[in-house]
Amino acid sequence: MAPILLIHQGALGDLILSLPAFYSLRIFSAHASWTIAGNLETLSLLEDRFYAQRIVSIHQKEWAALFQEEAGLPEPFHRFLASFQQAFVFSKRKPELFLRGLNRAGLKNVLWIPSQPDEERRLSLPAIQKEMLASQKIPWVEPEKTVFPNPDDLRKGRELLERVTSREGHQGPGWAIHPGSGSPNKNWPWERFLETASALDQRTGLRPFFLLGPVETETSREMTGKIENLGFPILRDISLPILAGLLSQCAGYLGNDSGVSHLAAALGIPAFLLFGPTDPEIWGPKGKNVKILSPDQPCAPCSLERARTCPEKECLFSLTVRQVLDWILPVVQG
Repeated sequence: MAPILLIHQGALGDLILSLPAFYSLRIFSAHASWTIAGNLETLSLLEDRFYAQRIVSIHQKEWAALFQEEAGLPEPFHRFLASFQQAFVFSKRKPELFLRGLNRAGLKNVLWIPSQPDEERRLSLPAIQKEMLASQKIPWVEPEKTVFPNPDDLRKGRELLERVTSREGHQGPGWAIHPGSGSPNKNWPWERFLETASALDQRTGLRPFFLLGPVETETSREMTGKIENLGFPILRDISLPILAGLLSQCAGYLGNDSGVSHLAAALGIPAFLLFGPTDPEIWGPKGKNVKILSPDQPCAPCSLERARTCPEKECLFSLTVRQVLDWILPVVQG
């Protein structure tokens, strides 16, 4: 099997946005041996889960030499890189020094692929990456989902889901809610997530529960207290593979523009996503079960700088609980 190296530099959301390209590469070179280098936490979603037989950390010190002109490479690392027949490098900007470093290591067949959309030209990432792969005569494939939990992920996810959705001995379909994101500027008011959860709980047979990371837990203890007081379960700091196994068995998901939202969408479950300052046409995940609600405001979407300094946050604040419920309930009850 021809060994292929795929290198990804970016966060969880960036990785999941690139998975259609990963999928297309994997299908095109189905019999190759794949190694993916990057952040081990995010790449744990992919190891032995269709995409790669092996993952390695790009944060080990020997990788730094690739960013230095003519720097020597440790012999074991040089042999490791030279063992690959081909490499694909996914990053925000073209890393010329890094690419030349790979060439110095004996990797001559290297293709750089952008890992973020082009906001200036308003081009989505799939459009850019599809064009790049076409230049290499690699067909673009659009699967219904791009994250594939393994049996152990599904078992552990099911156990967690059963724990948070059982009440008085009765099970109900789980509905995941993630009220956070990587930036507070992209967050719908958490009180409205609570109102929505209460309405779903009272008007449907769903069992809403909340997913919180360390950022949400530390920055809003008031929020976590009110969630618990209303009796909604909270799941914190779940590993990404188990989170994927859990979400894949949920009836649906509600969240902001976040990495977890992209994960829910990539699993193919009904995903309802709230976009405010970011442009869903550029940054939103695709899929037949993905629904994106964005405000009808002249200021939205806006630039990253404007989003950071905006005092009103009118775009997301203008979205009401009624709008969100009118959006979700027909799907749930239909």
